Amino acid sequence: MHIVILGGGPGGYSAAFEAARLGAKVTLIEKERLGGTCLNRGCIPTKTILRSAQIVADTRQAAEFGLVATVASVDVSALRARKEGVVDELVGQIEAGAKRLKVRVVFGSGRLATPHAVEVELAEGGVETIEGDAVILASGSAVFKLPNIDHEMEGVWTSDEAVSLEEIPKDIVIIGGGVIGLEFACAYAAFGSKVTVIELLEQVLPGNDRRVVKQTQAALEEMGVEFHLGDAVEKVERVGERMHSTLRSGAVLDSGIVMSAVGRIPNSAGLGYPEAGIEMDRAAVKVDEYFRTNLEGVYAIGDLIGGMMLAHVAEEEGVVAARNAVAEFHSVGAEPHMESVRYDCIPACVYTFPNVAVVGSSRDSAKERDVDVVQAVAKFAANGKALGEGEADGFVQMVAEKGTGRIVGCQIVGPHAVEIIHEVALAMAHDITAKQLAETVHAHPTVSEVIKFAAIDAAGKCGL
Repeated sequence: MHIVILGGGPGGYSAAFEAARLGAKVTLIEKERLGGTCLNRGCIPTKTILRSAQIVADTRQAAEFGLVATVASVDVSALRARKEGVVDELVGQIEAGAKRLKVRVVFGSGRLATPHAVEVELAEGGVETIEGDAVILASGSAVFKLPNIDHEMEGVWTSDEAVSLEEIPKDIVIIGGGVIGLEFACAYAAFGSKVTVIELLEQVLPGNDRRVVKQTQAALEEMGVEFHLGDAVEKVERVGERMHSTLRSGAVLDSGIVMSAVGRIPNSAGLGYPEAGIEMDRAAVKVDEYFRTNLEGVYAIGDLIGGMMLAHVAEEEGVVAARNAVAEFHSVGAEPHMESVRYDCIPACVYTFPNVAVVGSSRDSAKERDVDVVQAVAKFAANGKALGEGEADGFVQMVAEKGTGRIVGCQIVGPHAVEIIHEVALAMAHDITAKQLAETVHAHPTVSEVIKFAAIDAAGKCGL
């Protein structure tokens, strides 16, 4: 069996590696570098930059720990070199994985020519048409560009320019108070930029629990970030060496840089999907729960299908789609064993200071689905490890079904939230109740003890 995969990001290379492990012949087509947006211009470089920003922020608080230390300056070129070194190392590891698993990697611009053939304009010149028994579309997403802003204008950035780390602006206006906007707001504020965030809705991190939003915004305001909520940028102009952003409210903001961080859209334009007969939902490819498109033997995964546009989601979808493609090919008339993904227990993280991590439902969203739930809260202020580390702000908020104690969601704002959320995700995935989680001995002192205490409170409120 031959599987052709269009796109070498987290979803694409995960699908390729799983298919190869299952014995399929695999061709992976990538336009630029393996790793996709996440590795080259997204998650990994952003988190590498945020680590440097965290050190700067910690150094500013050194006196609180009895230390005398200052950051004399930020060496932008050294930060950029470290970021690029981390990216290069990980890209090299993926390339080595492809070689080890005998995945053929073709570099070039691919386009779906027929349901089972991808036409590639090769990076080295020429055109090759690659046919497969199955095709997995994993072309990812692209930065959404606001139509009323000239993104070619000097001084206008998207996340691509922000992550390139060519300079630390003296002041920056960030359009969009979602995950991307807040992470860059956090980083540049730590580096010393004056940061202003404009958000169209009345809250940052739209769709998140109110307590999460309030705590996160307060932490960023303490870093000096200013917010204009329920407002929008109507016009951006370059006046001399400065940028002037005119808001719907009438305010005019002066800054060195304007960054658009209003999200991403599926990358499907010009790739031949509708022409080949694939059903679309605007820019996204429509799939069923097994990641099958309406065309037999053609699958789609990751940001291309919308939904939770996260690298780890794309990875899981890629693995599952590869298994399903192989299962269908070898079923020979029998009903194949098909797999799907449980999205209700996949965490989502924001790497601000402090971290934000959520999984499953909030109390309000659970009630909207007529699930009778309780909400329990435990604070890091009562945790010895968090107090000792000087990171006592934040909480663990656990949502459990009344009576059964089944955990349906958790929201964490606080130290190491992006790491400790997985304990709750595991509990949810395997139907471990709040009472069972509460009865699990946690090492002391650790910040994860806050999860235990939230579980104790939740179990009690559930009557267990």
